[in-house]
Amino acid sequence: MPPAARLPVLFAAAGHFLHHVLAGLFLTLAVVLERVWEKPYAEIIALWTIGAALIGLGAPAAGWLADRFGRARMMAVFFLGIGAASVVAGLVTGPAGMAAALAGIGLFGALYHPVALAWVSMAAPAAIRGRVMGWVGIAGSIGVALSAVIAGGLAAVAGWRTAMILPGVVTMAGGIALVMAILAGRIAPVAPAVPAAGVAPRETRAPFGVLVVLVVTFTLGSVAYTAFSTALPKWLSESLALDASDAARLGLVVGATLLMGSVGQLIGGRLADRLPFKWLYVATFTLKFVPLALAALLGGPVAVLLAAVIGLTFDMSAPVENLLLARYSSGRRRGLAFGMKFAIGFAAAPIGVNMVAWAYGEGAGGAPALFAILAAMTAVMVAAALLLPCEAAPPPRILAPAE
Repeated sequence: MPPAARLPVLFAAAGHFLHHVLAGLFLTLAVVLERVWEKPYAEIIALWTIGAALIGLGAPAAGWLADRFGRARMMAVFFLGIGAASVVAGLVTGPAGMAAALAGIGLFGALYHPVALAWVSMAAPAAIRGRVMGWVGIAGSIGVALSAVIAGGLAAVAGWRTAMILPGVVTMAGGIALVMAILAGRIAPVAPAVPAAGVAPRETRAPFGVLVVLVVTFTLGSVAYTAFSTALPKWLSESLALDASDAARLGLVVGATLLMGSVGQLIGGRLADRLPFKWLYVATFTLKFVPLALAALLGGPVAVLLAAVIGLTFDMSAPVENLLLARYSSGRRRGLAFGMKFAIGFAAAPIGVNMVAWAYGEGAGGAPALFAILAAMTAVMVAAALLLPCEAAPPPRILAPAE
């Protein structure tokens, strides 16, 4: 990888890890605060509502700001802002202060995905862009898996305040390092507005039909993933006949299943460097359809294997999907494009949660009914992806400077 691309990729991967760690700390610490503040768990966990909403609602604005002021600069704002908000969360004295601090985590957390993914898609060499997207993606998956471990471990050793403050300080240190790299000229803060002589700007305008297809697949994919991840603990507990006393064992099984599935980020990224995006995108949905259909019919220990395969196919789709969006979005508006994608995901996710609630309602059919619906949705995604333009050969790519 060229030296100019290494630092953007490194900061993007570190930022993805830290984003998911900081966004997940409170979910574990809420159990501790339930005892400390002597308030019901439902009241404590509700403090995250505004922060969680801002991560999705703020994504389009975050992408627009990155396009206007530079992705590297906005990444520095992300590191410093979300880190400071986490530190403040560790210093508050009550629920009102915590709600405000968590809103700050959500607000600055909204910067990460639209800014970093646009940054990496512009900085990484075309020949290994898919692989790089996969590595950045798996860094976030590891953050999700370790966030509860970090929160619980620090809280047990040094208290819940340290569990919020220390990761925040580490994240702010990353922001300071990025600012120093920008000031030292090791990372260009903004790409030149005018391309170099003899270089044509890459301003691919996506046909309307392509945009419709991507909106359909983004929306259905978000609903399906949210429903799958929400139902996963319940499905595995029923399949393995685990009860409430086996919570620790269930947590390990669910965590290990998701961690195994995260390898799909690397597989999808590497394949995207070698295969046409359209057919790889279709293949990831086709591969997802089979285990989802089987999950509607089978239970027992085989559910763990099916869950790992389903998670693998979801993660395989992610880098391919991001590269497709990068291909069909203008370089000058790429941040906004990624912001809109994550806003769509945020808006669609509650449908997945309510789908799980319906499936496990009285007389609705439980897991078999849920997975039958998810398989049908995946079949629609296959059909939609088949409508994308064929790629006889990869279009020429102009490697933009890391901004």
